[in-house]
Amino acid sequence: MKMKAAVLAGKERFEIKEVEKPKCAPGEVLVKVKACAVCGTDLRIFRGQKKVDVPITGHEISGVIEEIGEGVREISVGDRVVVETVVGCGDCDACRKGEENRCRRKYKAIGYQFNGGFAQFLLVPRAAVKQGCVIKIPDGLSFEEASIVEPFSCVINGWSPFKNRSPGFTAAIVGAGIIGMLHVEYAKQKGAKVVLINRSAPRLILARKIGLPVDLFVDASASNPVDRVRAFTNGLGADVVICAASSKEVQKEAVEMAAVDADISFFAGIPKNDPYVELNTNLIHYNELHVHGANASNRRQYLEALNMIASGKVDVKKFLTHKFPLEKIEEAIRTLEDRSLNAIKVIIDPWM
Repeated sequence: MKMKAAVLAGKERFEIKEVEKPKCAPGEVLVKVKACAVCGTDLRIFRGQKKVDVPITGHEISGVIEEIGEGVREISVGDRVVVETVVGCGDCDACRKGEENRCRRKYKAIGYQFNGGFAQFLLVPRAAVKQGCVIKIPDGLSFEEASIVEPFSCVINGWSPFKNRSPGFTAAIVGAGIIGMLHVEYAKQKGAKVVLINRSAPRLILARKIGLPVDLFVDASASNPVDRVRAFTNGLGADVVICAASSKEVQKEAVEMAAVDADISFFAGIPKNDPYVELNTNLIHYNELHVHGANASNRRQYLEALNMIASGKVDVKKFLTHKFPLEKIEEAIRTLEDRSLNAIKVIIDPWM
């Protein structure tokens, strides 16, 4: 039996093909994909800037269980689900603690080392099923909303090493893409006053238009973001700084706008062929700053993200701006890239 899939055929080229529909072996699960969102990493894969090991990509996945292999428990055919991306080794100390995104043996991932969700069906491998990567979602949650669980779980992971702070602290978030916007939502859930900084005005106008709960919008092309954050905090600086833009200058300014004892997340990576940044490390030293990395997420964080979205605490409907069939995946990617189109989250529906 065949299924339709978007097969990565080279740099900036997908081919829509009829390929063999996967069959379930013992311990595996077959998911009928109902929505797979396009993310910034998918853009880099499409541009040939990031290597993957499989022809079918896509990792922000929701759908319905089509088939379960022998020995699979706790989930059933017909269950509505999201699929966690990261698959750890299952044996190292990090995996045993439920921190598979910190797997000491380097995790594998759906859409990278296993075929992903830009297809009508997704085979979830046995190791992923065993880890608990197939997560049930409530009936009232749309598949499109559920596709936001993956990026939101990554945001939650980014905050996981931070200090617990009393409500009223200041969070400065740099970058007004979907990730920056989700950081705004999570910061508000934590009780923060939020400063959203972006390198140009149109994205900030869009954030304001959709009702993003921001206390201060800063256009970095029109004013100095470090000065604006300092002024907003009576000279103290931000208690939390999130670098949600892939920029050396953003990382440099993050250290400069941070308050004493602040947490800083280098959430967005920078190009691997040019990874070095000039930082004033005396600011880190004397201000006792806590600088953190962030990479993917784990099952606990998926469950937290799912609960916040399903309960309505975080309304993600406002982020769902565009939807395309599989045949138009290249148009979907270019729509996400073209800021003039005001795309926030672009969804692929393989059954449109």
